[in-house]
Amino acid sequence: MGDSKPKRPPFQLGKKADLSSMMYTSTSKTVAPKPTITLSKPSNSNTAAVRSNNRIRIGKNGLPIPKSNGVRRSLTPSRSASRQASSEPREVVKNGKKPSRSSPVVSTTPQWGSEEDEDDEREDEARRKRVRLEEPTIDKTRKIKHEGSFSETTAPYDIVHAADIANNQIQKHGRYQFAEYFTALQEDEEDCPTIDLQYPCGNMAERYQLVKPTADTSDFRPLSEIVDNMRIVKDHYLDPLSADKVEPSELGGGGLVLKLERAAKDRQRAGAQQRFIDVVNEYNALLSAKRQDGTIATKLDRMTSPLPLTLVQHLVKDQIYARTVSPHIDSVRAYEGFSDNVYGELLPKFLSRIFQETHLKSNQIFVDLGSGVGNCVLQAALEAGCESWGCEMMPNPAKLAEAQAQEFPSRCRMWCIKPGKVHLIQDDFTKNLEILEVLRRADVVLVNNQAFNPDLHDNLKSIFLELKEGCQIVSLKYFRDPAHRVKESNINDLVNCLTVVEKERFSGMVSWTDVPGKWYLHVKDSTELKAVKNRLEKSRRTT
Repeated sequence: MGDSKPKRPPFQLGKKADLSSMMYTSTSKTVAPKPTITLSKPSNSNTAAVRSNNRIRIGKNGLPIPKSNGVRRSLTPSRSASRQASSEPREVVKNGKKPSRSSPVVSTTPQWGSEEDEDDEREDEARRKRVRLEEPTIDKTRKIKHEGSFSETTAPYDIVHAADIANNQIQKHGRYQFAEYFTALQEDEEDCPTIDLQYPCGNMAERYQLVKPTADTSDFRPLSEIVDNMRIVKDHYLDPLSADKVEPSELGGGGLVLKLERAAKDRQRAGAQQRFIDVVNEYNALLSAKRQDGTIATKLDRMTSPLPLTLVQHLVKDQIYARTVSPHIDSVRAYEGFSDNVYGELLPKFLSRIFQETHLKSNQIFVDLGSGVGNCVLQAALEAGCESWGCEMMPNPAKLAEAQAQEFPSRCRMWCIKPGKVHLIQDDFTKNLEILEVLRRADVVLVNNQAFNPDLHDNLKSIFLELKEGCQIVSLKYFRDPAHRVKESNINDLVNCLTVVEKERFSGMVSWTDVPGKWYLHVKDSTELKAVKNRLEKSRRTT
């Protein structure tokens, strides 16, 4: 069945890619999935290429462990030269522990409590605030279930299968990038079989070839994603009894995931490959039964927005990004250093926090100025369900963004989720008339201005004058200094129509550094400016 994959048309990148119509339509032929796994024998290998025989270490879960480069990268920066070398201000990473004291403080007024008691109270209050902050505001107006996922007459799916990006025929620099995972086969078993994995939608299965990366252990790992898919389905799509069949909540229990891990761990023993395939067949049958009895549809009806970050990250980062951007990541690294076009990504955890703190809803508009490969645009459309726009002027990231956006609608349908509409434009966002018009209606605007020059900053300040009152602007560097105050001497400053709050950005939130930093939430609010103008006008009338 590996030869029956529909061909995707080549990218025709123009000034605008309006993908709203792509949410329900496609041009490829529908392929009805089978409830059991079908094996396909891979084509003959190119004998001119050299296969890698490097061993892959197996962890306790039976899956390959990425090789270490000898340097352990900590998510929490230490007090080292690396932090001081950063151009960003030094920050304190919250770890839930109280700062140590150089010497104890004894209170002379015990009736009011000790200073340590006051510290505990302040810490408890800060913890309560953090808890309140972490509780997202539920969007009750959004309908999450994608009705097209439960209809047999909808448009066909057009996706990049896992077997397209990880198979034993992919070569680079004269070496095969993937090799057979199971190395001890029974007489009737095939090398590197291709199997089908069912999704919640029911009328779509994805092809996976049972291979492992050889040259670069950070490459896509099909067996790991099969397990990840099963866990995501278990957490969000199944009733408790069925979820326990996949992976029991009680420690020490069995389950399909454990069976897969054991089979993967025994990959050098005859029969392990067939056991792995049998478990995936069993999982496919379970998912088919839960779809037919209405369990999956019921769970989707009860799902709330914003969507859980684990589900969003798996779909956007682990699946769409891995299939469309990661194989071509070198192309987006070809940028001009120290320019406005320096490439960097905001990670899913940071984006989710931004959406949470701006209270982004499905009936609102999100705009990413300098959208790169489109991660932020897709995550907003999926997590919040809002209308989502992006504008990127560099051709290579814009082309990959379009590839992601082509994959996005089908992936959402496979997971039975209805996202917001996505619009991508390749152009200069300071000049594109359509983006400038959308900005007048926008509710949340994201600007990754970490490397923008002063001229571009000034241009953006002028653009912000056209935003509607209440529009929120998220940036990594401030447009209005938090210490700025409106007064007569600066009454004509463009930033006077903005308010600003400085916020902490912790480690693991951006792609280019683990060092903490700041981010800024501006709001288009002319209240302060109007008050100062009225006061000055009143003062002039009385003198």
